[in-house]
Amino acid sequence: MGAGTLTAFARLDAIAGSDEDGSQEPVVTNLRQVRRRMPPTIRTRRSFVALAALMAPISVGLAPTALSATVAHDSLPPAARAELVSIFGPKVKRFGLRVTRAALVDAKQRRNAHGTHLAIYVEPTGAYTVQDYLDGTVDVSRVFLPYVFERWKDLRSFDVCQEPHPRPGDSLAPYPQTQIYATRTGSKMIDWSTVDVATLIARSDVEAAATGPTGAVRFSVYIAKQLTRDPAYQSTVGEPQVGDTPMTPAYG
Repeated sequence: MGAGTLTAFARLDAIAGSDEDGSQEPVVTNLRQVRRRMPPTIRTRRSFVALAALMAPISVGLAPTALSATVAHDSLPPAARAELVSIFGPKVKRFGLRVTRAALVDAKQRRNAHGTHLAIYVEPTGAYTVQDYLDGTVDVSRVFLPYVFERWKDLRSFDVCQEPHPRPGDSLAPYPQTQIYATRTGSKMIDWSTVDVATLIARSDVEAAATGPTGAVRFSVYIAKQLTRDPAYQSTVGEPQVGDTPMTPAYG
């Protein structure tokens, strides 16, 4: 990985871990802050029939604006970490994982409600083996793909990283053990209902060869070097990895 890629990754780590919504200020630190807060619950109450009848003309007049706002909001995922955790946290819990950082970001790697790249980071909550990380490139990815592109029509790209176990006293965001990156087109290249780890890696290799080192890949798999040296990798993929697999800068 080049210095530029590492810088981009560290900066996005900081953004994805922040609880600040919609900030337009670039983030220059990579300290992980995993404060949690649940989004406020919005409650609605029914009005009296008579009041509803009186308000009907106003409601009708506002309907087109309200509808447009709803459509615009639903075309992209929320930018706030807490909202993303509430959506995806329960989905990854069954794999023994939790969402640590999450963000919708723009091309300048800033959390942005109008961004088009969704970044999710997960880490184990208990025992998690090399085989679990390898299997997670498929099982965990299926939580998000192709779901995120089907649900949010304006989302252009997505990545999910599996991180190592947290170390006590370590405030720096760790480098991931695995990363799956896909554009909307790249996700369609994969049959997520039947794919296995070896097929994902093969598809990533084909895409990398077709685009070259400076090309914009549509799909990629990153696996940390120490995992590729483990016997579990050889038994799962079929051959040891000679060099480091490339990491895709995680922003759209």
